[in-house]
Order: sequence, then structure tokens, then C-alpha cells
Amino acid sequence: MLLSACGTPNDTPETTDTSVETALGTLNVPSTIDSVVILEGRRDLDIALALELPVVGYPFEEAGSLELESPLATQLEQAKLNGAEEIFSADDISLEAIAAADPDLIISRLSDVEPIQEQLETIAPVLPIGEQDTSTWQEDLRLVAQATGTEQRAEELIADYDSRIKALSTQYADILANNTFAPLSFNGESLETRPNRLLSVVLRDLGATPSQAFDAAINGDATKYSPEQVLTGFGDADGLIMLVNSPQTWQELQDNQLYKQLPAITEGHFVRSDKQTHEGGPLTALHALDVIEQLLRTFQ
Repeated sequence: MLLSACGTPNDTPETTDTSVETALGTLNVPSTIDSVVILEGRRDLDIALALELPVVGYPFEEAGSLELESPLATQLEQAKLNGAEEIFSADDISLEAIAAADPDLIISRLSDVEPIQEQLETIAPVLPIGEQDTSTWQEDLRLVAQATGTEQRAEELIADYDSRIKALSTQYADILANNTFAPLSFNGESLETRPNRLLSVVLRDLGATPSQAFDAAINGDATKYSPEQVLTGFGDADGLIMLVNSPQTWQELQDNQLYKQLPAITEGHFVRSDKQTHEGGPLTALHALDVIEQLLRTFQ
């Protein structure tokens, strides 16, 4: 009875925290994680959902700001069934709501963490990740996986992406090589193409030939145009991915007479996406491939 009461090393194994190196230094993550709060809601949420972490709180977008379904819709619905809730606006992080969620771990991009790092760390360990201009989603996925013991799942996700890239770049090799492409954002005031947003990176991973404006952006030049300059900026693009958020802005662009004259539009070689493919992790990257394949099919 005495031995039973005291236990043995095999009866009560010790657990230790996991230590990982982050942009904020060494982080000790609990060996058991039952609840995770997300601050930014793009790459951080994507990675947490893809790794099947127990998300309990995440931010919400303002109503009416987006029209298209989220690339994370399926996984987010499952997370909600498991208890995940929207606990603050994406534009207004609430420390009170985070504390009330009582997380074991907080995950977000570094730029969101730094201004409130001390307050967050009084609630739970904080795991900072990067963003499109500082790190790849693969690097951040592996960091979070190392911290949470989900390395195998992370490598499976990366392998799925690499396999899909290889398959599509082979299947559509001629189309990708013999036509020019650009991701084109419109916010109601100007049009631009940017090289490091996730959908742009996926296009580049596929080996798509960039249009003049997209190529200039890749080389570091400014590529912002007024609505009156749409033909100047994108008249040479054979295929366009239109990145437009709200239905009102989308309609405004379609009513633009110069936009209607773009060869990619008159030939039907365009698809629409929105800012939900600007940033993210493996789930959004795979969704971006679906969007791009839609465009490639218009050339067949």
C-alpha cells in the first residue's frame, strides 16, 4: 500500500516544457496544450487549424468587409464545433477577452505581439511567427509544430503543397511559360501588384511567367496605378487574378470602361480572389492553388 501511495517513476512520468527559439528569444511551451488563442487571424489561425491545435479564441472580421468564403471555412467550422469562438475584432485586440479564454498558448505574428508582449505574457506563453515579408509559411509552420509536438503533421502539409505544385506546374507547363500573369489588387482607389503576398508566392512557385508590372514588383519597383492607368499597368497580362474584397468594390471595378478593355478580361482569362489569400499558411496556400488552377483552365 505504501508503494502504491508513493508511486514509482513508471507510474508518474515527469513531463517537461518544450523550449523553442523565437524572434523574442527562448520560449518554454507547456507539454500539454488544451487551449490556444489566435490574435491576427491569418497565417497564425491557418497554421493552428492545419495542425489541429485546440483553438478556443480568434478574431473576427467586420461584417460586410468580405464576400468570398474563407479558405479556412471547413477547418474553422470544425473548430467552432469543438468550442472555438470569435472573441475580439481583428482590428482591436482585447486583452480582457484573451485572459477570459484562459489559453495555454497564444500565437500571432510578431508585429501584433510586440506592442503588448508584457501583458500577453502574464496570461500565457506567446509564440510569435512572421509574415509575408519576413518568413515563409513553411518556416512558421515548422516553428509552431516544433513548439506543439506536431512535426509529423507539418511535414505532411508541406509535402502536400510541394506535390500539388509539381503536378500543376507539369500539367500546365506550356500555359505557364507561354502566357504572362499578374495578381491585381483593387481597393477602390488604386490598383497594384505585390510580389510577396501568398497568392503571388504561389504563382511564382508554379513558375508562372510574370507580366511586366508583376516582374517589376518582384524586382523591387513600385507598381501602383490609378484606375485611369489600368491599361498601362496590366494591358500586357494574359491572365489576371483580381484581388477585390467587398462586392461594392468589385462592381465598381467591373463598371470601369478601361478595365473592360484589358485583354485578359475580354478573353475571359481572369478569376477573382480577395485579401484572404494575401497571407496564410498551408490551408490558404492550397486554396490559392485552386484559384490559380481555375485561371489556368480558362486557357484550355
